[in-house]
Amino acid sequence: MAQQAQSQKVSPTSSRTQARVIEAVVEVVSRHGISGTTLANVSAAAGVSQGVLVFHFKNKEGLMTETLSRMLQEYKQAWQQAVSAPDPLDRILGLIRVDFCPEICNQTKLALWFSFWGEARAQQLYNAICVQAEIERNDAMLDSCRDLVAASGGADPALLTQSIDAFTDGLWLQMHMQGHPLTREEALAAAFAHLRLLLPHHAAQF
Repeated sequence: MAQQAQSQKVSPTSSRTQARVIEAVVEVVSRHGISGTTLANVSAAAGVSQGVLVFHFKNKEGLMTETLSRMLQEYKQAWQQAVSAPDPLDRILGLIRVDFCPEICNQTKLALWFSFWGEARAQQLYNAICVQAEIERNDAMLDSCRDLVAASGGADPALLTQSIDAFTDGLWLQMHMQGHPLTREEALAAAFAHLRLLLPHHAAQF
């Protein structure tokens, strides 16, 4: 974890520096992967010295962990807003929209997500962070599906959740692969079309 994150107060200058470094990490990882990301190329991309990186993040592992934590927190804040809606169908639709919003779903960040997912099995710390985040997000979708099924009937909530999220993962992979170009708008339309197949009695509502 970042050294400065361990203290209760971080100066505005340090916050700006850390944010600039994290942005650089996202760019470098998207181009070179985690194994090809070094303190040297991150410092060059961020326009700071390697000493600054060591001061704020200690080492590459600290830098990668903080980057992943911040990206997951950004995602969590986005989907938590979606599940504040009282209607369960609105919550489900909101969660899907978040998965394809430009702040979360773009070529650079997709490359970062897939890089970290590929690294998760090799790095216990990365895996622990990813798994916890996935559980929280899965529970949000599962609770919404349970509420929808309880109110209007339909498929098993767990299977419905798995079907929705598996389809989204597949669309993310298709968007990430250069040989299968798919725009964010096309992916969202496909996700909604798939949901209409899963929820035919609600298809007219979205």
